[in-house]
Amino acid sequence: MSELIAPELVLLDENLGDSRFDVIERLAHTIVKAERANDFDQLYADAKARESKTDTGIPGGIAIPHCRSAAVTVPTLAMARPNPAVDFGAKDGPADLIFFIAAPDGADQAHLKLLSTLARSLMKKSFTASLREAKTPEEIVELVSGALSGGSAKKDAKSTAAKDSATKDSVAAPAARLRRLGSIRCAKGGCSRIRSSCSGTD
Repeated sequence: MSELIAPELVLLDENLGDSRFDVIERLAHTIVKAERANDFDQLYADAKARESKTDTGIPGGIAIPHCRSAAVTVPTLAMARPNPAVDFGAKDGPADLIFFIAAPDGADQAHLKLLSTLARSLMKKSFTASLREAKTPEEIVELVSGALSGGSAKKDAKSTAAKDSATKDSVAAPAARLRRLGSIRCAKGGCSRIRSSCSGTD
């Protein structure tokens, strides 16, 4: 089974455009180039339509755009760390850590589990700090793969427990939203939208 993320799916410190759709377009191109999707136009259209329904920006400089698409042949997690950061609708400003989840159309709930796991890791300031300090795509892949498998996320949590505890109050609201984003599914069962804003058509 292919890994969800690989170095060729990581874009670091590039100017990816002025809007969220510029970033999504670049990431969609990256996924097609890596032969994990077979139709750029379809993948981009599906991702753009999903992003147009609800902002995917999260407080803390994070965004998690996502979609299911018939163009996707391999479940994929692409990542961008754009410079400058790009607005994805979060109230505290633009995002400089962007994860794009592309799942095959008609896929099971695996991408929701991925979203939940990724969201939990992104609550940890030690993890996001490591992502911002990484120098190479390979370092990003190692960090993300470790978090998704539970290994490095647990290690980070243990080694920085005191620091995370001290900042618990300041991140409580974003953390709650991330938990909802990662765990609540719409009536159709394939969407990770917050129920109150979901049309059930993803």
